[in-house]
Amino acid sequence: MRAVGAVFDFACIDQATQSCLATITGIETDASAWALASLPVRLGGLGLHSCADTAAIAHIAATFDGEACLPSLVTPYVLPHAMLLDEDDTFLASLEDPRLAPFESVLEKIQNVLQARDNYGGRGQKVWSATVHDERRKALLISMTEELGRSGRLQGSALALKQVQVRARIQSCSAQHASAWLYGNAEADPRLWLSPAELAVAIRLRLGLPIAPMPSICRLCGTGSADVDGVHARSCFSGGRRTRMHNALRDVIADFARRGLLAPAVERPVFSNTERKRPDISYVRDGTTVVLDVAVTFPLQPSNPQYAKRAAEKPGGAATAYATAVKEGKYRGIIDNEPNPREWLAVPLVVDTFGAWCPGALTELRQIARKSALREDRTASAACQDFFHQLSFQVAQGVARIVISSGGARPDEAVHPGAGGSVTASRVFLPGRTCLLAGQPRSQ
Repeated sequence: MRAVGAVFDFACIDQATQSCLATITGIETDASAWALASLPVRLGGLGLHSCADTAAIAHIAATFDGEACLPSLVTPYVLPHAMLLDEDDTFLASLEDPRLAPFESVLEKIQNVLQARDNYGGRGQKVWSATVHDERRKALLISMTEELGRSGRLQGSALALKQVQVRARIQSCSAQHASAWLYGNAEADPRLWLSPAELAVAIRLRLGLPIAPMPSICRLCGTGSADVDGVHARSCFSGGRRTRMHNALRDVIADFARRGLLAPAVERPVFSNTERKRPDISYVRDGTTVVLDVAVTFPLQPSNPQYAKRAAEKPGGAATAYATAVKEGKYRGIIDNEPNPREWLAVPLVVDTFGAWCPGALTELRQIARKSALREDRTASAACQDFFHQLSFQVAQGVARIVISSGGARPDEAVHPGAGGSVTASRVFLPGRTCLLAGQPRSQ
């Protein structure tokens, strides 16, 4: 891309990438889902960047970078900079690429660089690409909400709620550390890898794709309807799956606190005035007794649309709302009745089902990671990366297992949006796991 720019048609590479995603996960994406998948992970996508959309920017940035090196390479023969750029047909084609036309702010930045000959210190491609991705995400959110209105399937308040939920989902997936599960490490513990079925469900939920061909009765509670969007499954408290996810998160946090020599106590009575309240984790740090309460909330639950509105406003909004409304008052009265209330600190560790943590949880979890880094002779950034990867993995796996157990998603079936039917994925059985190989359309 940096060599040929917009002259070459990179659409074939994008089509191959989309085909590979469908083959590996058994998921066929529609136009909106693929547009979301091509966004960076930090913006709620899958990081499968479109080569066709970024080729022009890559070539323009490479031209500026190469131009700066020319005087030291061919000083006696170098032409004036303006002549070099004016005579470069490939460079001019990249400048006139119609894919850049909607992004006026990017074109303005490129024109400023043309005049000042300062390519952000060699970071031009990164700066321009980030701006393009941000603008494309805004346009995608608008188009997705407008598409819901044009479909005619929802009206009035139901339509407004669905539009808010779309924004809430993408905002939550964009939260800091929410998508750490996507950054897999080939040398990591095999237990920190999603199974093919779990991966397919996690990606569908992230992209807003249906997870089953049709609704069914929830196998967890036996009464609710396991809808094709997985809303009921993620709201259902039956079956014990949600408790297992909670306990898995608690154990990871306790393990890192133990590695940081914080001597955590797990679900033990620590208050002098009551034995009924047992925090998930407690430890003493710098003379303060810290009590941690882990919780998982679903931002799109129909019974409380206020969470979706908060999540749509900012990443982690639903987790913050739940922490404020439910968890912060849980220990306030108990701590106030302790002999020295100032020596106590209650921290709600609330995460939503898309992986977005409330701000207070992020602060405390980073402190735990730094403590473990000091004891294990590694950098704090490496410890945080490892810590949040494990936490994000537990959320992604726990939610996927809940959806699969409810019957809302079937590991051997996926929806084929393009064909309007379903896809039956081929399976090969290995010791202890089932691998999805490919999806083949099945007629209705």
